[in-house]
Amino acid sequence: MKTPPGHSSPAKPLLEEHAASVFPAAGARGPGPVPGPEAPRRAGHRAVMISFDGVSGTRLTRLLSEPGKLAAGGYARLAERGLLAERMQPPTPSLTAVSHVTLATGALPWQTGIVSNTILDREKPFPATISGFDAPIRAETLWEAARRQGKRVGSVLFPGADGKTPARSADWGMVYVNDPIVAAKLQTPDAAAWNAADSPERGSFSPGRRLTVAFGKTAHSVTFAALDSTDDGRVNYDRLRVEPEAGTPSEVAPGNWFPVEVRGEEGRTGAWCKLLSLAPDLSKAEIYIGGLYRNAAYPEDLRRSLDDRIGFWPGPPNDRVFGAGSAHPEVFLEQAERFSDFLTAADLFAVARSDWDLLVLYQPEVDSVEHEFLLSDPRQEGFSPERSARFQGFIDRIYATADRELDAIERALTPEDSLFVVSDHGMTPVWTDIAFNEVLRQGGFVRRNAEGRVDASSSAMATISGGIAHIYVNASAPAGTLEGIEKLLSGFRVDGESPWDRIVRRADARSLGLDAPESGDLIVLTKPGIVLSARTRAELVGRPQELGAHGYRNAYADIAASLVCAGPGIPHERIGDVRSWDIAARVARALGIAPPKNAATTASR
Repeated sequence: MKTPPGHSSPAKPLLEEHAASVFPAAGARGPGPVPGPEAPRRAGHRAVMISFDGVSGTRLTRLLSEPGKLAAGGYARLAERGLLAERMQPPTPSLTAVSHVTLATGALPWQTGIVSNTILDREKPFPATISGFDAPIRAETLWEAARRQGKRVGSVLFPGADGKTPARSADWGMVYVNDPIVAAKLQTPDAAAWNAADSPERGSFSPGRRLTVAFGKTAHSVTFAALDSTDDGRVNYDRLRVEPEAGTPSEVAPGNWFPVEVRGEEGRTGAWCKLLSLAPDLSKAEIYIGGLYRNAAYPEDLRRSLDDRIGFWPGPPNDRVFGAGSAHPEVFLEQAERFSDFLTAADLFAVARSDWDLLVLYQPEVDSVEHEFLLSDPRQEGFSPERSARFQGFIDRIYATADRELDAIERALTPEDSLFVVSDHGMTPVWTDIAFNEVLRQGGFVRRNAEGRVDASSSAMATISGGIAHIYVNASAPAGTLEGIEKLLSGFRVDGESPWDRIVRRADARSLGLDAPESGDLIVLTKPGIVLSARTRAELVGRPQELGAHGYRNAYADIAASLVCAGPGIPHERIGDVRSWDIAARVARALGIAPPKNAATTASR
């Protein structure tokens, strides 16, 4: 059945012929063909791999066929002179950390050790965990292989190239900043919060009123002066003058964004803020004070150059204040677009440098918008055709933003450069949330401490990401614990049906590519539409906090990632399917080097 415009069909397995050909089981150990004819290695050329997190191959293919949806023409122009794969199969699970490491190594999780976005930290006492973005990568990466062979590598946010260790370092790189110095907050002052000014405000026709807002517990603040620009004899405040610690004061009206910089921090530091509303008598105002951030990069002179050329780190969209259930969900999209524009400026700055042969770039905006607004199934909370159409429009708009950013990056390259545009996974709508560790707690396998966390005395614990859980059995657990958990889960039902796609022991996870020491003793994958959470609550089943998710087995069409690439030696063709673990070898070939050490043996032992 054809999917109605603006809606995605319920996730379903790919056709059997795909599974038997270029979409085999994720852990299949026989090397599959790289699509298209092989060209000899080229010397002296450059390659760029950019990942737009969350770009679905199926959705991208549809948008490319609809005139005007991707108006900048970035994807279309690249496809016209190179290769377009309608779907790229990610590893299982289809998660950001897992998939990006596979893209960078040409290896599956059993070989990289990155089996989820969060895993048990076996270097620390049970039940300590480590992020899959920080865990050691057991396979050689593209940046390691390139540098070993005398090539220079730059990175902008690419997962795994964060500069924390030599193995995780390019020659230079910009690093993703997760945590703000001070978290964002929506300020809602009333008239009493505004102080009388010592003198009338310049350019205002009403008494001076001023408000100072502190950035958390720091010494930093920003001051606002209320202004009335209409000489009508009435108190009628209609704008604010923003007086930051650093930089020039500015005037803003309701609906305007504005940057606020502070003094005294290491590097340029600031927050992007917005005046949402302002009552004429100041009885009510809404001022969003964004998180306080600064850039992170290595070496230090790169950070200084980024500060000078593109400004301070703006931070990602704020789902807590501007999520799908908020009064201003469109502001989330505005934040995503600003973040994307900032990162594209960083990407263009990187491209313009002369000290690179390989660039690895990352942009997360599509993923963040899809997580928040993928409302396409009537089973989802808050679904209505009108609301779904609005949110689908948000997603189409962020795809158009990615297309525009790609257009700018492609135009900044030379015809001799090879450009690989990839993603890590697609996205599927979700409507059911299972509090997974609570299932284990009520089954007698998990204990909670006073803070509500999994206690070290627990027989087991689970790390959870999207549609996958890795269950780790405590070394001190009684005999039969694993069997007891299997029995508990096999009998678990949601609306009379099993929510599980797979329940498999680590030793038996070969077909999933997850028989790695880092995997749980038991691996549980849900069916699409169902997401797992670590939330503490009495109810085992509830509604998800997000509308879109991933992290499922890689046999579902909605989860497929995307690939478009062009450059010397890359054939002009359109193919149905390709595997993400083939990409590292293709990039290496374009760069004129041998692939990462593990890439050629990804599928064999």
